[in-house]
Amino acid sequence: MVVANHLLITGPSRGGKSEWAEQRIGELAASAGITYLATGPTLPDDAAWQRRLNRHRHRRPEHWRLLEASSLSSVSQLLMEGSVCHDDLVLLDSLGGLVASGLELDEECWLELQATFVMALANRPTPVVLVAEEVGWGVVPPTAIGGRFRDRNGSFTRMCEQHCAESWLVTAGRALPLHQLAHRLTPPPA
Repeated sequence: MVVANHLLITGPSRGGKSEWAEQRIGELAASAGITYLATGPTLPDDAAWQRRLNRHRHRRPEHWRLLEASSLSSVSQLLMEGSVCHDDLVLLDSLGGLVASGLELDEECWLELQATFVMALANRPTPVVLVAEEVGWGVVPPTAIGGRFRDRNGSFTRMCEQHCAESWLVTAGRALPLHQLAHRLTPPPA
């Protein structure tokens, strides 16, 4: 069930996902406000990460509100609250940051938090643009934690996509409209 016109934008690293998400939400916003939910860590001692964050900051218009929320429960709460960004369109960058923040959680706890997030998304009255990383197209991760990230990220992205009116694959600087080109599969059993 799609309540609002949510969008999922997915693809590999450096393919252009965030840029496409920023462009799409700018087109959708018209006169509405935009809240950018950043889910990644701050990592002040990582120079490469800081350069990446600065590229994102410089691309965003100054009138967009920025909220940093690095856990699935905090993002779910923000999407449900009426006071924080209820009337705004939301750009959530990215689902992978939320998955990474919950890797230490046991499966039952993760599934419960994931279900709460999906419920918040499904009941959201204004569009949310979700950015998601595609992983697992090649080498099997050599570590258990890498495998857990790959599996949780894929399942979580697929679950969120079920509540989106548009889905885009962005790779090599090209955006492909999956919602027009592909058939949606029946969701797997829980």
